[in-house]
Amino acid sequence: MSETFLRTTTASGADLLMEPLSQVRSCSVGFWVRRGSLHEGPEEEGLAHFLEHTVFKGTERYPDPEALSAAMDALGGHVDAFTGKETACFYGKVLREQLPDLVALLGDLVTAPRFDPEEVERERGVILEEIAQSEDQPEDWASELFYMNFWKHGPLAHPILGRPEQVSRYGWQEARRFFQKTYRAPNVLVAAAGDIDPAELQDLVEPILARLPQGPAEAPPPPSRAEPFLLNAPRADLQQASLVMGFAAPSHQHQDRVAVNLLSHILGGGMASRLFMELRERHALCYQIGSFLSHYRDTGALQITASCASDKARELVRRTAAECRRLAQLGATAEELERAKLQARTSLVFSQESSSARMFTLAHQAIHMDRIRDLDAQIAEIDAVDLDHVNRVAAGILLPEAMAVAALGTRERGGIRAEDLAA
Repeated sequence: MSETFLRTTTASGADLLMEPLSQVRSCSVGFWVRRGSLHEGPEEEGLAHFLEHTVFKGTERYPDPEALSAAMDALGGHVDAFTGKETACFYGKVLREQLPDLVALLGDLVTAPRFDPEEVERERGVILEEIAQSEDQPEDWASELFYMNFWKHGPLAHPILGRPEQVSRYGWQEARRFFQKTYRAPNVLVAAAGDIDPAELQDLVEPILARLPQGPAEAPPPPSRAEPFLLNAPRADLQQASLVMGFAAPSHQHQDRVAVNLLSHILGGGMASRLFMELRERHALCYQIGSFLSHYRDTGALQITASCASDKARELVRRTAAECRRLAQLGATAEELERAKLQARTSLVFSQESSSARMFTLAHQAIHMDRIRDLDAQIAEIDAVDLDHVNRVAAGILLPEAMAVAALGTRERGGIRAEDLAA
């Protein structure tokens, strides 16, 4: 990332981030709302995602789905949205000349949805189909089972899509009420990168953001505390078991964040990683296995995912736990760390080579890190991690007694047992 980004807070209290890029001819804009499933109350699970869907059913400027779809197609680019645990985002990528129309469309979505009762009713059926589809996809459902149990007593356990029994009760009133509570100026950030003129973009965005309610942001949700667990969820219709294993990991801003990222590369980040070599190459237990990090405001997770034949699930978990224990006790090697650093630097540089990637990076750092660092500073953070640091975090995280396991598709007599984690 260059050092040419501009950051300002508008009169309404919303944030605006802009990064002009002279080498590209596209521009990407995202309207980010610092509210996701993490911010839902117990009776609101799935409402952040429900709202993301229903705003696309019509706005003041585009009163129905047909008008909105025609406006999106007329941009010639790409418009989409997503809901996560901590944010919702409405974004698009277009050529320079379509930028005013893109900003107007995205702005309408986050400030002026109509919530037509019939359209919302229809979209609720679509969302229920999405939930059913997720439950039919083993990898997705195993991941959901992991989240629901790992942070069982905290808001991170809320499923982003919601639970069918709750979503079935939502209508336009619930969507509007959640919108009025959460889509407020202090919760909104607009990020843009690419072929943009900052002064022109600010003139486009400020009148839109001025339509948002002001006032102080709500108190943050209570923290979620990770708890180890072991869950076997048999499914007779599945040929394979889908496994998600994990350990508690640092939050977005924790001082060990970069070291744990490198540890994840060493553990399961590539074809030369510990788990890939042990489980696939040496013992042929699975086709694919990998590890990755999820960071949040108060906590995080180092997760390991794999699929295998149901009768191999116990051995796969047993060998995974043993490899984690070995890495915790004996540490990584200097060669493994250098390879992990190269992977991390390469991934970071590759992630900066489009206007949309730069927009996402800007927003992520502003929302989750509270500061913007250029590419050189981020690479310097990676290079500064030494072997002692990686081995220290490995010894503190990869503990057998702290391991959580969600196993979907195990057989009644072949389920994972507690002794498999300690073998």
